[in-house]
Amino acid sequence: MNGAFNLYPLLNYIIWGDFGLLTMVPYFLLKILFPIITSFYLLQLFLLESNLLHLAARRLDGLFQKIGLSAGTFLPLLLGFGCVTVALGALQLHPNPRERRIAQILLCLFIPCSAQLVINTVLVFQTSRRYLVAYIILLCVIFLLGGFLLNKWLPGKPAKVRTGKNAKSQRTYRSPTAPRGLSFTVPRLLPLLTKALRSSSGFLLEMAFPFAIGNILVSILSYVGFIDRLCLWTAPVFCQFLKLPADAAAIFVLSIIKKDLGASSLLALFAKGTFTQAQSFICVVMLTLFVPCLASMIVLLKHESKRISLAIWLFSVFLTLALGKLLSILLILP
Repeated sequence: MNGAFNLYPLLNYIIWGDFGLLTMVPYFLLKILFPIITSFYLLQLFLLESNLLHLAARRLDGLFQKIGLSAGTFLPLLLGFGCVTVALGALQLHPNPRERRIAQILLCLFIPCSAQLVINTVLVFQTSRRYLVAYIILLCVIFLLGGFLLNKWLPGKPAKVRTGKNAKSQRTYRSPTAPRGLSFTVPRLLPLLTKALRSSSGFLLEMAFPFAIGNILVSILSYVGFIDRLCLWTAPVFCQFLKLPADAAAIFVLSIIKKDLGASSLLALFAKGTFTQAQSFICVVMLTLFVPCLASMIVLLKHESKRISLAIWLFSVFLTLALGKLLSILLILP
C-alpha cells in the first residue's frame, strides 16, 4: 500500500505535469504540429504534382554545383525538412559518393526536421519577428557556407554538368528529378488536400508513441530530480559560458534522443517565463545545429564509416557551443 501510495504522485505528474501525457502531448500534436505539418505536406504535394519542384531543381543546378551538389540532391534535402532520418535513407540512392557525403553532413548539421522546425518557428515567432528573420537568414548563410567549404575541402571530384563542346569528354551526372519536357500543370486541390491529410495523420500516428514515451521519460527524470542534478553538473557550460538558464541542460540532453523533445521542452519553459527572448533565440539556433537525433545517427552509422559519423557528431557539438557563445556575447549583456 505504501509503495502504491508513493507511486501515485509520480503517475499523476506523468499524466498532468508540465510534460504530461494529457497536457503537453495533445497540445503539441494537435494544436501546434498537425495544422502546420498538413500545410507542409500540401505545399510539397503541390510542388511535386505541378512539376514546379522538378523545374526548380533544374534551375537550381548551377547554385547546387557551387556547394558540391547537383539537382539530384534537391529532393532529399527538401525531404530533410520532413524527417532527416528518412532523407538520409533516400540519399543512399544517389549515385555520386562525394555529393552523397556532402548532403549527409548538411542534413545532419543544418536542416531541422519538420517537428523541430514547427516548434522552432512557433517559438521564435512568439519572441520577435526580428528573431524569426534572423533565424532564417542565419541558417541559410551557415548552410551555404558549410556547403561551399565542404565542396572546397572534401576529397574527390564533383559530378559535372555536360555543356557545349566538352560534353563528350566530361564525366556527367544528370539529375533524375529533372526530366526533359516538363511544364507547369495545375493539380486538383481536393486530391492534394486528401493526400496531405492522410500523410500528416500518418505522420502524427507514427510520432505519437515515441513522443509520449519521451515525455514519460522527461516527466520521470524531472520528478526524481535527475534533471536538477544534471543542470548542476553542466552549470558551468550553460550558465556561465553561454549565459543560459540551468534548465537548458535538460533540453539538449533530450534533443540527443529526439530533437523535437528538446524543442518542445524549450517551448514549455519559455511559456513559463524561464527563458528570455534572447535566450530562447540562442537555444533555438543551438538546437538546430546540435547533434543528429538517435534515429538519424543509426542511419548514418549504417551507411557511413564510424570515423566520419563520430566526426560529424563531435563537430556539431563544437559548432553549437561556438555559435551559442558568439550569440550570447552579441545578445546577452554580461
